[in-house]
Amino acid sequence: MNFNEIKRDFTRYKATYVLSLLTTLVWLWQFFSFGAQATSTINLFNAGAFFGPAILQDPSQIWRLFTPIFVHIGWAHFLMNTATLFFIGRQVENVFGWLRFTLIYLLSGIFGNALVFLITPNIVSAGASTSLFGLFAAVAGIGYFTQHPFLQQIGKTFAVLIIANLFLNLFSLGNVSIWAHVGGAIGGVLLAAILPPKAFKPSIPAQFRIFATGAFLVLLVLFVTLPFFK
Repeated sequence: MNFNEIKRDFTRYKATYVLSLLTTLVWLWQFFSFGAQATSTINLFNAGAFFGPAILQDPSQIWRLFTPIFVHIGWAHFLMNTATLFFIGRQVENVFGWLRFTLIYLLSGIFGNALVFLITPNIVSAGASTSLFGLFAAVAGIGYFTQHPFLQQIGKTFAVLIIANLFLNLFSLGNVSIWAHVGGAIGGVLLAAILPPKAFKPSIPAQFRIFATGAFLVLLVLFVTLPFFK
């Protein structure tokens, strides 16, 4: 790939490139800041991983619902998620466009981490996979909502990917939460209706988009506020 080809590829998939680069820079900062201890619980916390009690004690740390999207738990975790984002993300960016893709990626990540805050607040968790589940579910959702044959085909593939990964989550250990993935997927489906590709917007009834917007906002508010009343 020469420079002009890379430039064209970047222009076509700018969101995928930028998010992959940001994820890489954050991981390198983790690694060079903490070295071999980068994956210790305290250093994951210091790097911005999710930890519910910190938010409950100091609500200004609500940013911990956002920062875990870019924090990772080791080289394997970072490489797997970043490779998935870079190679599969471009397929999703093709469907939604760079702006909608970025919003779905970030908002589904926040939504998934908010569900963790509600259900399992006492864990330390991090990783881009929450947002990746949001992207997969958004493609599956837009295929279902529009009934477009091509979108249905790739949507079914992504739906199988979601189910298989959730099944694997049941047997995984460490700081990756199945509830983050479930929440990311739910957020992605709702966001597919809220932020459909421009060409397919007429295929989704306005009342359905309004319902999805209300559901996303109400659930997000509940996920974030209910833990303070437990």
